[in-house]
Amino acid sequence: MGEGTEYKIYPDTLGEPYRTRRFKNGEDLYRSLGIGREDKASRLGQFAKNFQFFGAPVGLIFAIDRNMEPGQWADLGMYMQSVMLLAQEHGLSTCPQEAWALWHKTVREFTNLPEELMVFAGMSMGFADSEHPINLWRSDRAPATEFLSILR
Repeated sequence: MGEGTEYKIYPDTLGEPYRTRRFKNGEDLYRSLGIGREDKASRLGQFAKNFQFFGAPVGLIFAIDRNMEPGQWADLGMYMQSVMLLAQEHGLSTCPQEAWALWHKTVREFTNLPEELMVFAGMSMGFADSEHPINLWRSDRAPATEFLSILR
């Protein structure tokens, strides 16, 4: 399962409704591929495809200066989303992959990444197979009333 991350992807105790949503999302994703919960080997095999950039011809690694705070982490997320939107505008598909943070030491060595930078995530970029079950699957969405407020 890698070398561990340099930052917490999730809190030690993930509260509700996030814990249940995260669990269901994973179950639904693997189910869309015909992989049952008990099939650990197939689940790990699918997870390992992250580290082949899911067969995409382009793999990107995003890193952030260790001195940065949550505001700059948000900026990096917005930057990644901008890359994804620009790629889509040019007919390319992307997949952000936080899984790369699990192999930060190996990524650092392979890319010669300076010590002051921390591996945040990777991203696959290429042409999606629009018929592949993973690209047809959509995660559930909470209704807007659960997370939006109207101020008057």
